[in-house]
Amino acid sequence: MTRTAAPMTTGRETSYIADSPPTRNFELNSPGTFLLAAVSFGIMAGFGEGAGLLAFQHINWAGWARALHIAKQMLWISPVVDLCFFLPIALVVTVSSRLARSLPWFRVLIFVLAFLTAYDWLRVTGRLYHSSCALLALGLATVLLRWVSKHENATAKVVRRSAPWLLASLALVIVGIEGGVRLHEKYATAQLPSAAPDAPNFVVIVLDTLRADHLSSYGYQRNTTPRIDKLAQHGVLFENAIASSSWSLPSHASLLTGRPVHEHGWGNMRQIPWLGWRDKALNGLPTIGEELQKRGYRTGAFSANSVYFTSNVGMGRGFLHFEDYFENVGDAFVRSQFGRDFSQRYMNRSKKSAFTRAFHALGLGRWLDKDSEGSGVYGGAFGVRKRADEVNAETAHWIQRDAKHPFFAFLNYFDVHYAYGGPESYPKPQWDNGSTIDEYDAGVRYADEYVGRLLQRLDAIGVLKNTVVIVTSDHGESLGDHGLKYHGSTLYRELVQVPLIVYCPGRIPQAVRVETPVSTAWIAETMMNLAGGNSAVFPGPPLAELWNSPAGTPNWPGAVSELPQTKNFTHDDQALQGQQPLASNGSMRSVFTTRWHLIQHEKWPDQIYDWKADPKESKNLINTPEGKAARDEILSHSQE
Repeated sequence: MTRTAAPMTTGRETSYIADSPPTRNFELNSPGTFLLAAVSFGIMAGFGEGAGLLAFQHINWAGWARALHIAKQMLWISPVVDLCFFLPIALVVTVSSRLARSLPWFRVLIFVLAFLTAYDWLRVTGRLYHSSCALLALGLATVLLRWVSKHENATAKVVRRSAPWLLASLALVIVGIEGGVRLHEKYATAQLPSAAPDAPNFVVIVLDTLRADHLSSYGYQRNTTPRIDKLAQHGVLFENAIASSSWSLPSHASLLTGRPVHEHGWGNMRQIPWLGWRDKALNGLPTIGEELQKRGYRTGAFSANSVYFTSNVGMGRGFLHFEDYFENVGDAFVRSQFGRDFSQRYMNRSKKSAFTRAFHALGLGRWLDKDSEGSGVYGGAFGVRKRADEVNAETAHWIQRDAKHPFFAFLNYFDVHYAYGGPESYPKPQWDNGSTIDEYDAGVRYADEYVGRLLQRLDAIGVLKNTVVIVTSDHGESLGDHGLKYHGSTLYRELVQVPLIVYCPGRIPQAVRVETPVSTAWIAETMMNLAGGNSAVFPGPPLAELWNSPAGTPNWPGAVSELPQTKNFTHDDQALQGQQPLASNGSMRSVFTTRWHLIQHEKWPDQIYDWKADPKESKNLINTPEGKAARDEILSHSQE
């Protein structure tokens, strides 16, 4: 039977319009549609957020110390976190649609998801108030809702078609980023030359913020470091090791390059290039990792300091493997935008709050172990603290991947750094009554235990007997000395004298203590020397010259510390500006000799201390004949 067109009368005339095929009826209020809408919006929001966070991390680089930092992994972490927020919303709407069927729940869901997506994207700038972002997002979601109200079926069709493609795109991003990192490391490792048959492994452990005089092996009255003390008893302890600076960024750069701060140029945070530092980092100077790779070493860094010892601030050169940001669920969560907002509101509450108790009940108590990274002290979000046990686990896992090549592992423990003390679950030492010093020492004791556990793990793996272990720090901490609380503000002894212990029975002499001041920048040349003769790549003298002759050698250079002008230290310490020389209004430099410590400031008079007679540096002798003569002699040697 042939079907004819039906007449349609429109007032004066009659027109004939062919019947159009019936419109497909999408089940707008079905759970499947709600689910796919959440998937589509969640992944789109996450991709935009991840790209935005990376972009504005570069744009807002001047506020680096007050931000939670990210790397390229955020391009898949943000979509996953946003899905975890958006999918429960779809579930709530699904349940609600069964209770009140007459309401347009598809439109409601699209409005909510659009609002959250717009809010998410606006927040990544870091320059708008929460309320401003919310109002702008509300307006954008309202505009979209008006269009959706007229095109519900078309919107549902787009949602159904886009969700599978977005899921596939997310899977490709995860595989591309994570697989790409592993493939690059695998390829680079395969290209390493053959190492010498007797090449030792190297493990360098930097106990961030640890001043030397709080280790029991350095004469401290509390038994804070029994495991490190054992290393000292069977190795070489340098009684007067001097860090290259009094805060993390320049000091770590010196550890890697073997150079003083004025040579490597990383005295202050720099704007990160859009494509990363690559070979331009650290003024292009060779690094200890690069030089060891030339001798067949695998190189890996494992950092709990996610502010100033990370790959993207320029420290990645020379490391085939770098684990800086804490890649567990809690840390990934708080680095996302919604995670930051959630953390700010619900993860900074008192121990008695319902949210805090709920976190512990769900086994998420470690998420509440706050790091000083981030803007938490300004009312924002704290990072999740990466403890020594996680650094150990990352290191051991990496070491066991490949037994063909010797390895160089560089570890940063952040447990001594403020906020002081071990994790909440760690038993407090008997001395810990809650004072600043008590808590600081508790953090030292916790870090010491995990140094011991790392060595036990290396022994169980079977690599410890051929591993040179070096324990040191990047700087100290004031703890009230000279009226200061923290670090990075000046160059007094408590801020630059750090532990330095070298251990490897059979290669390193045992029970040797060296009094001569040495610079931690000389560790690089010392490692090259142990790896197979003098390299002449790094300028510092190898420390083996001193452990072979503990009384000292003629013309041994003084140990230099430098502190370019900076305000990258706490407001508490900045409050003393004008009362004593601080780096906030001028650069500083100091030189340690076998007796004297000379401190020079760009704008203040010189200071000189007889550190042997006055280890607390309480009496400035610059106006005495002896002090002036000592200063002149130090300066004459430094100009030679």
